[in-house]
Amino acid sequence: MSIRQTLIAAAIAAFGLTGAHAAEDKKPNLDRGKTGAPSAGAQAAEAVATAHALARYGDANKDALSLITAARILKETGVRADALKVAKGTEEAAKRSDDALSADAVLERGRALAAGRPDLLALADDVAKASSRGVDRGPQVGRNKVVGSRAWHHYDLRFVGGELAKVYARGDGDSDLDLYVYDERGNLICKDDSPGDEMACAWTPRWTGMFRIRVLNRGIANQYSIVTN
Repeated sequence: MSIRQTLIAAAIAAFGLTGAHAAEDKKPNLDRGKTGAPSAGAQAAEAVATAHALARYGDANKDALSLITAARILKETGVRADALKVAKGTEEAAKRSDDALSADAVLERGRALAAGRPDLLALADDVAKASSRGVDRGPQVGRNKVVGSRAWHHYDLRFVGGELAKVYARGDGDSDLDLYVYDERGNLICKDDSPGDEMACAWTPRWTGMFRIRVLNRGIANQYSIVTN
């Protein structure tokens, strides 16, 4: 083989290696063929999302039992209060100053609706006396986040490889919100762009790494809560 042929062969081999490395660098952090076992954090995040839905149902239907049950779930799961901080995006002033989805606030509304019902009031008393679980490993929750009209919020979070990751978000009903999840390489991993402002994403990372959660508002200002493990 001539020197020229040798150099060409070496260049081709080098290009092939570079191309392989580039392809590897772009591989998404997603195990498409595996659903990881739900961790305690993922299960707790799902429970909190259920509690939030129960609380909203109780408010809309004046149902004391739904509110009291939601408060019990929130206490039992051990929520890291407002642990999720917006990494990027403009956050507007809250539409309401109270934390409507805290365990205490939900229980207070349930107790008010239970007036005249000794059985429900006794149940509310039991929930009030219960101590919250330790929150070191509890789900991460962001409440009273207001994303402006046609604006967006980003959250940068780390998820463990091989474990099921879950994100839930729900707004106040005033506009359409969409949820997108990207890995550290910019690959779109999961999305929920269905109509409305109740969203969920679940995936299993191939390796432990950072992910960007994006909440995009398609309409007027919306106050939402977001929950993840």
